[in-house]
Amino acid sequence: MITGAGGGLGYAIVSNLKQKGFNNLLTPSHQELNFLNSIEVSKYFSEHKPVVVLHLASIVFGLQGNLDNKMRSLLDNTQINNNLFSAINLYPVEYVFFAGTVASYAYPYVTNPLNESDFFNGLPHSGEFGYAMSKRLAYAYLQLLADTKGVKFTYGIFTNLYGEYDRFNEHSGHVIPSLISKAYQANQTGGQLSVWGDGSAQRDFLHFNDAAEAVSLCMMSDIQLPLVNISSGKATSIGMLTELIAMTAGLKGVEYLIDKPVGIQSRVVGNDLITSIGFKQSIDLAQGISNLYHWYSVNEGRVRI
Repeated sequence: MITGAGGGLGYAIVSNLKQKGFNNLLTPSHQELNFLNSIEVSKYFSEHKPVVVLHLASIVFGLQGNLDNKMRSLLDNTQINNNLFSAINLYPVEYVFFAGTVASYAYPYVTNPLNESDFFNGLPHSGEFGYAMSKRLAYAYLQLLADTKGVKFTYGIFTNLYGEYDRFNEHSGHVIPSLISKAYQANQTGGQLSVWGDGSAQRDFLHFNDAAEAVSLCMMSDIQLPLVNISSGKATSIGMLTELIAMTAGLKGVEYLIDKPVGIQSRVVGNDLITSIGFKQSIDLAQGISNLYHWYSVNEGRVRI
């Protein structure tokens, strides 16, 4: 069972599993199964009895969206996870992969790149606090399900992901889809691409397809990694990213809005653990951005926002 299968990561995971010969997949849409409804979730598990659950479904925002929706992020995501794990408690599965977030790391950071051993050593950054804490709480459910029901699990700590079938909302979305949408509009109008901050902030980006391969490796590996970073392990400045997108879109310049918030200045995610079971990034940022901009240009009228 893949929750959130209609999102960018979910779409990539479904494709990845089908390529590997997995055909008996449960991919309920939001219309088929509302994870905010505990009765619906319990009923779905009682009828379908999945053996493996890859749990991706959540309410997700970007920098501005997280600032504007702190309580909603906490309440809705906690409810989604509570309903799912309550159902697993009633109808145990063999394995759960949970899609966590780098936003849940303790801040200030002990090391950068971030190391899994420091994940719980403090509270997350205030800018993403509601979302981050709802995701962090999921570890408690997983550990208790392992202790009481024998459920094996992986809590995957995802870096900033991007790719096709994402949400392209310029105001509340993640940085890459937001900039892709802005760049496309600027290309159409002859305008300029603008980005918050001075471009010096650093992030770690990974394509959905690579993230999907990492999930498959975790699920199928004989080596259990209960808590593992899933990332490129590479630092990219927002300025470098924005210039790359502008060049791809055929734009002449970038406007830096230095009075706007940038969140955490530098966040890179170590990936030694995931590479130890065979993970290797296959889509570098330049190729990923080129592919994504072309895909967006073709699908602009049909993308999710």
